[in-house]
Amino acid sequence: MNDSMTAVYVTRFGGTDALEVRQVPVPDPGPGMVRIRVAAAGVNYADIMQRVGLYPGGPKPPFPAGFEVSGVIDAVGPEVSGWQPGMPVMAFCAGGYAQYTVTPARMCLPVPPGLPVEQSAAIPCQYFTAWHALFTLGKLSPGQRVLIHAAAGGLGSFLVQLARQAGAYAVGVCGSAEKCALAEALGCGATIDYSKTPDFEKSARELTGGAGFDLVIESVGGERVEKSLRCLKPQGMLITLGVAGRVPASVNTVELLANNWIVAGFHLTAYMEDAAATMAGYSRLCELLSAGNLRIFIGHRFPLEEAAKAHAEIEARRTTGKILLIP
Repeated sequence: MNDSMTAVYVTRFGGTDALEVRQVPVPDPGPGMVRIRVAAAGVNYADIMQRVGLYPGGPKPPFPAGFEVSGVIDAVGPEVSGWQPGMPVMAFCAGGYAQYTVTPARMCLPVPPGLPVEQSAAIPCQYFTAWHALFTLGKLSPGQRVLIHAAAGGLGSFLVQLARQAGAYAVGVCGSAEKCALAEALGCGATIDYSKTPDFEKSARELTGGAGFDLVIESVGGERVEKSLRCLKPQGMLITLGVAGRVPASVNTVELLANNWIVAGFHLTAYMEDAAATMAGYSRLCELLSAGNLRIFIGHRFPLEEAAKAHAEIEARRTTGKILLIP
């Protein structure tokens, strides 16, 4: 085996030029860890937030980029049971933009039966964010109405499909006619083109007959939060997943009191520690895939060495679906 590998590092907080392709030693798995030969690394907006230094509790440069991969286990460390070389896995890790990565065995999940290994890199971060946000936190139930921002993105595509499969009515907010068409193909009952209707809240409420939404899921921050709140029905919930606009939002607490609105922040790590809810999500994932009722939409694939280009495309909002890096 070659003792070196290609990996992408964040050398400092900053723009895409802060990403550097390096040749580094292939890591060995320590106690309780496995080594994965990476088939694909998922690219998430959280990677960009880490790169620019805005990710809560994120690593300090220099650090290996990426935290989500799929691949095949090629070595196991001491004190590992249940995992063996040759097993296909999808996993969370530290340093996924690489040919090989090591991670605790507890951070791995089996690739669902029949799913290509590469494609499963789309699942760990975005599928489980969608699952836990909608059901563990949001308590979404049949017949409810949910407004989903960035509905054509990798996360949005899972949110839309899971909401639809749960019997909810989903409305997507997207940034172009093309993205709106994709969101409707995935299961949105209606969409709003934010590029043409920046004050979307009036249109959104009209789609509910004025009643408002039970649940709104947003990840932009800034004024989008205030506008999203006004889409809620009394006692409705807004879940914020991120600050893609890089402007934190302030909330008028008087409005919260008057409408009994609930505002919740969401960070996936803590929810993945809820083993029962996570395994319920994994079982549902396998069930939906087996029945052909869940589409994993890979929008773009980039060579590992083009990680900076992948980040730039996401930041310019030129992407749809999940973005993968292929070693």
